[in-house]
Amino acid sequence: MNRREAIIAGMAGIPAAVVALRADAQASEGSNPDLDQIRALLRAHDEAFTNHDLNGVMACFTEKAAIMGSGPGEIWSGPDEIKVAYEHFFEGFDKGEQKFEYQFRIGGVTSEMGWLMTAGNVNGKKDGKEFAFPLNVSLTVAKKDGKWLIAAMHFSTLTGGSATGTKDTQ
Repeated sequence: MNRREAIIAGMAGIPAAVVALRADAQASEGSNPDLDQIRALLRAHDEAFTNHDLNGVMACFTEKAAIMGSGPGEIWSGPDEIKVAYEHFFEGFDKGEQKFEYQFRIGGVTSEMGWLMTAGNVNGKKDGKEFAFPLNVSLTVAKKDGKWLIAAMHFSTLTGGSATGTKDTQ
């Protein structure tokens, strides 16, 4: 396993954190049909990710989407690289075993573009062992043929030793 694959495996649950954006990010007060569609997109991503459904995950991204992590080499662009990244992400957590807790959310939407940001914690299990880590996620969405898709996602977490209050998986 090369460094990039090791980083992918270690950061496995991070893109799932985007789910927190689905229910809570607010572009403005009141109902916004476009924001509701973006939330539905993120629910679809979360469900597919949680169920290790690669085709479902890929259906949430634009053709030229990119994902960026925290460290050197943590960038995946285009369907082929994103598929490989998610295959490794799936290896980092037990299917259906992830929960997200966010303390901060912000977002905005126009007729063709939107953005969402969140910060919080991810809790989950790998091989039955609990883990937890802090997480930041930003997401840019674009509308194509009337449908919202993820154009860019960035996730970051502390990569040094375990943070206070976290449980190592090792």
